[in-house]
Amino acid sequence: MEPQETTDEATVENGAEVVEVAIAAKPIIEIPVKPLSPTPEIAKSIATSLPPTNDSLPESNPLWEQVQQLWQDYFGEGKKDNLTLAIALIAAIPFLIATSALLEFLNKLPLLPSIFELVGFGYSLWFVYRYLLLASSRKELIDGIAAWKNKVFG
Repeated sequence: MEPQETTDEATVENGAEVVEVAIAAKPIIEIPVKPLSPTPEIAKSIATSLPPTNDSLPESNPLWEQVQQLWQDYFGEGKKDNLTLAIALIAAIPFLIATSALLEFLNKLPLLPSIFELVGFGYSLWFVYRYLLLASSRKELIDGIAAWKNKVFG
């Protein structure tokens, strides 16, 4: 059954044909594109207008300089064997994994997590009472930390 001219199908079909013909009937215009390159005068002006770049690091702050100085003091040439440091760091990884596995095992036991929490809470209360409650004990704690820092960092 062919669609007739008066039906919607025929109108749509005829409209599609008209559109196809209209699109195919338009000529394709090609415009050659020439890449633009700056002339020597423009390139020279661009090169002279840019500020000179400095490939070195920007001005560093005093904290960064202090970190670099500490790094050189402790890990610089002749201070410590870097191989020994690397071995110690690599050896610490299995130790931390084993410790984590042990604590995870102990945490799964029925009564131990509660006991660990009570011990931690009790130690926190004792620390506050011993070191943070009075001004003289706070001074003692600060002096102890300062002495430890001097002993470790020199």
